[in-house]
Amino acid sequence: MKVLDQVRQLAEEMLEAAGLELVHMEFVSEGKQWFLRLYIDRDGGATIDDCVKVSRQLGYELDVADTIPHAYSLEVSSPGVDRIVGKAKDFKRFAGERVRMKLKKAVNGRRNLTGMLKGMDDNTGAVQVDVDGELISVELDNIRRANLQMEPEVPDARKQSRKNLK
Repeated sequence: MKVLDQVRQLAEEMLEAAGLELVHMEFVSEGKQWFLRLYIDRDGGATIDDCVKVSRQLGYELDVADTIPHAYSLEVSSPGVDRIVGKAKDFKRFAGERVRMKLKKAVNGRRNLTGMLKGMDDNTGAVQVDVDGELISVELDNIRRANLQMEPEVPDARKQSRKNLK
């Protein structure tokens, strides 16, 4: 079993017992430092106290099990406003929200999509996204990354008028 699979299994068991869910996990190198990042949530949102408890408990359990053979920093946080969407249940749960996707392979000539998440097609299991009035179906395993997106920014009128003056 791979190291990250072991970490995921340990984290999911611990989170489930606490009424939390693992939204996303990443293990990345930034320079010479390694970071294990977990994004957790629950109905009503994860609190700072939830993050602190999970960080302490999971950190202890990972140290005891010696799962990761080198130095790393553990970071636990809630998903925030640009929440990662990756599980089938998330694509159903957040139907009606704006989403930004990066795809592994182009669909309809696009590798980046931004639009309204319509959920999943029950027959095909494909994620449905309305991009400017065009309904695009994306296979779940073709999604490299998907995030919820806040409403598009409205251009600042002052910036626009400065541009017009130039």
